[in-house]
Amino acid sequence: MVSISHYVTWQLGKRFPRAIPLVFVVGFPKSGTTWACQLVAAYLRLPFPKLSLLPFGFPAVVHGHELVEKKYPYCVYVLRDGRDAMTSLYYHIQRGLLRGQRLRIPRKYHAIFLDGVDTESVQKNFPRFLEIQIQHPMSSRYSWSEHVTSYLESDQPKLAGLKYEELLSDGPDVLAREMSKLDGQQPDVERARFFMNDFSFSSGKKQEPDADGKRSFLRKGIAGDWRNHFSRESAQIFDHYCGAGLISAGYETDSSWIDGLPTS
Repeated sequence: MVSISHYVTWQLGKRFPRAIPLVFVVGFPKSGTTWACQLVAAYLRLPFPKLSLLPFGFPAVVHGHELVEKKYPYCVYVLRDGRDAMTSLYYHIQRGLLRGQRLRIPRKYHAIFLDGVDTESVQKNFPRFLEIQIQHPMSSRYSWSEHVTSYLESDQPKLAGLKYEELLSDGPDVLAREMSKLDGQQPDVERARFFMNDFSFSSGKKQEPDADGKRSFLRKGIAGDWRNHFSRESAQIFDHYCGAGLISAGYETDSSWIDGLPTS
């Protein structure tokens, strides 16, 4: 029901943009899109209905992992380093399995998560996960590289971009600046700062730890955690498929980032 509601709402918003001026917040999975939705909704004073069982036809912030489209009346793209997003997605699936959750994992992924969850298995399975995820994306119909391209090459007139790493380092200024592209008002940094504090990752520290005793690095707001998990093999796979996207998005200037990584 939720997926049907999401689809119908999405189509209504694209087909009747004047009657239903939705703000579409999109990005690759595990890029901080839910956090961004909370910030955008608060700043623009709009509701953010989550997991609605029925389609809705009123101004609101909607969340999805679709690409940027010109048909969106207002769009916010959440950009995050694909290496961090991939790492977070891998451990999100792993934690779910540890907790006994019934995750809908495509058959292609079954072998990756059947060998246990010890460190050795992660080192062995993570490169395989990357290659499958990039070629056959899970939780989204599109790869990280396709997502980045849809954003960087978009000519959507009402498009704001929230870079995950910039939100962490300079959140109020970034949020206020980008929201002014949507509401046409002068950036209100103090207002943005209030909501950044209200929806900061520090509030997530009150949540329960993960099965391994650690909290999600998304909740802690860490950027660059991929360096703790990428081997050179993983890096070569990611660079092969998504290296151009990393450079276009400004995360790297070339492929030399691979050289300093361990071989296993």
